[in-house]
Amino acid sequence: MTFGISKVTTAIKNNYGKYLAKAAGATAVALVASDAHVMGKLTADTYAQQKEADRASSAAHNMRYLSEPSTVQSNLKKTVFNLEMENNTFKFFNSAIGYFKGLGEMLISGVVPLGLGVTALIASPSKHGKLCKAAGWGLVAYAGVKLVKDILGVGNSNPLNSHFK
Repeated sequence: MTFGISKVTTAIKNNYGKYLAKAAGATAVALVASDAHVMGKLTADTYAQQKEADRASSAAHNMRYLSEPSTVQSNLKKTVFNLEMENNTFKFFNSAIGYFKGLGEMLISGVVPLGLGVTALIASPSKHGKLCKAAGWGLVAYAGVKLVKDILGVGNSNPLNSHFK
């Protein structure tokens, strides 16, 4: 088994389309995963803060009202309220729930480039070369449409000026 530079360069020259498709697939998967991770972190913060606010409101409401006038009950309710406000266990779990919620939403939002990217990565260049290239071309087409429509704004209506036409 000889391993030479000439064999590697010959193999790459004969299969450059497949390797470009693999590179495009890896890039697409990395970009979708990066966006999903960032959205997961943002959703984790907002979800946990909303749940903490709801919990604090409920605890404050419980602390303020007594069924009968009693200083013992009032002091106990204040103690329970303070313990409740210092408890970070719920925030930890709510952050995890929010992270996976945001991650899932973003993965579903980017299902087309993710699917094409995974297909380009998993497809074997020797057995499924055409599938690998088709996924690569699909990624190129998808990126082109996104560039023209979403980034450059060609073909999008401007909702701010629609009332004045």
